[in-house]
Amino acid sequence: MECKFLQNGVAIQYHNFVKPCCTWKADDQWVQEHNINKIDLVNWHDHPDLMRAKEQLKSDIWPKGCIDCEKTESQGRQDSIRLNGISAYGHYDEKDITLEIRPGNVCNFACQTCWPFASTRVADYYKKAGLKDRFAGLIKNDFKNYDFLLPIVHRLKSIIILGGEPFYDPKCLEFLSWCKTNTKSDILTFTNGSSLDHDLIASFPGKFTLVFSFDAVGRPAEYIRFGTDWSKVLSNFNQVRSIKNVEIRVNITTSVYNFYYFPDVIDLLVSNWPSVVSFGPAMEGHFSEKVIPIEFRHRLIKRLETSVAQLLIANIEKDQKSNAVNAVNTIINNLKILPYDPELHDQFKDYVNTIDTVKKANLKDYCPEIAELLD
Repeated sequence: MECKFLQNGVAIQYHNFVKPCCTWKADDQWVQEHNINKIDLVNWHDHPDLMRAKEQLKSDIWPKGCIDCEKTESQGRQDSIRLNGISAYGHYDEKDITLEIRPGNVCNFACQTCWPFASTRVADYYKKAGLKDRFAGLIKNDFKNYDFLLPIVHRLKSIIILGGEPFYDPKCLEFLSWCKTNTKSDILTFTNGSSLDHDLIASFPGKFTLVFSFDAVGRPAEYIRFGTDWSKVLSNFNQVRSIKNVEIRVNITTSVYNFYYFPDVIDLLVSNWPSVVSFGPAMEGHFSEKVIPIEFRHRLIKRLETSVAQLLIANIEKDQKSNAVNAVNTIINNLKILPYDPELHDQFKDYVNTIDTVKKANLKDYCPEIAELLD
C-alpha cells in the first residue's frame, strides 16, 4: 500500500500542529512534537515519523494514525482518504504539495453534528447550554499572515481550505486573497452554500472545487444544518455550476438525524451526480445507529434500500456508484446488526432537548419522523 498524503500532504491543524492529512489520528505526543513552530515545512516529508509510516504501509501494515482509512477500506468502500489521495494526486511529482489549512472557524451555521472548534456559532450554543467542549483549552491558530508558506509556495499544487464557513469567515477570506496573489494552486473549500462569492471564485486562475455539505433537503436540512435557508442554498448550488473553473462535490455526514432523509438527498443528486459524493459518519456515539430502538429500524432500512435500488440503475460513474451503494449498505447493515444502546439513546435525547432549548428550535417542527425517538 501507499499513501500520497505521506509523500505530498501538509495538513495544518487548527490546534497549531502539522500532520499528513485531515483524518490522521494524532495523539497528545504527536501534537506536542509536530507543532507548526517546530516543523520544517520544506523537509516535512522526510520527517522520521512519516518515513516510518510509509514503510509500514509498504509492508501492508496500517500505521496507528491511519485508523479511519483502515476502517473505511475494511468495509469494501473506495472513498477512504488514502484511496481518494491516490486518485486525486496520483500525478503529483515527489515535491508537489497538497495543503490543508483552517484559517478560522467563524460560521453562520450551527450544524447539529458539528463541534465548537469548527464553528463559532456551535461554540456559542455549547457555552449557553453548558455542554462540555472536549477541545476546550487547545491553542487555536491565529496567523498574522501566511508568509510562513512562502518557502513552499512554488510547490503548492492544491490547497484545501476549511472553516468555519470559508465565504463568511474573515480569516478564510483573507487567506483566499493571499492565495489569489501568491499562488496558482487549485483551490478546494468545504461550504454550507449560504454565502458564495461567485465573482471571487471565478477570478482564480486554477480549478475551484466547492464541496457542499448536504445531509438532507428542505425543512430537515434547515434543522440538521441549523441556519440553512434551503431555497438559497439550493439556488447557489445550481447557479455555481455555470462558473467555468468550478467543480462541484457533495459531502454527506451520516447520523441518526438523516438516515430517514437519505432518499431525498439521493433524489436531488442522482440526475446530475457531482464529480464526487463522499460520506462520513458523525463523530459522537449518540449520533450513531445504536441510538435507534430495534422497532424503529425496519422503516429506515426499507427507505435506505430504495436508495440503493435507485443508485444501482442510475447513470453514475462506476466508482462513484460503488462508493455510494457501499456507504448506504453500511448503514443498512449497521441497523441490522448493531445492538440498541439505551444509554446512547438517552444521551441523544438529552442533547436534542438541551440544544433545542438554546437554539429556540424544536426537532418536531422540522423532522417529525426523527422526533419520534424523543418519546
